[in-house]
Amino acid sequence: MTQQRRRSAFIIGLRAFSAGLVAGTVLPLGITFGALWMAQRSGGCGAGSSGGCEMGAGALGLAAILPCFVIAVVVSLCVDLTRGSG
Repeated sequence: MTQQRRRSAFIIGLRAFSAGLVAGTVLPLGITFGALWMAQRSGGCGAGSSGGCEMGAGALGLAAILPCFVIAVVVSLCVDLTRGSG
């Protein structure tokens, strides 16, 4: 019985970690490209600019990696743990 609990805890942790990795990769890329798209549409970026908006979009994407990872792990753990107790 204890080994089965350990195995299920390992599977839940592995699932949460993999959800965090996917979210920590995909969402920051979407945020970066979304910021670049918005800056291009507003006229702030493009030919002749200093490149500051591209650097800002890159910094925004880098800053979003950890929060996206943590939120995905917490959501995955909450879903798995409440599904098991229901």
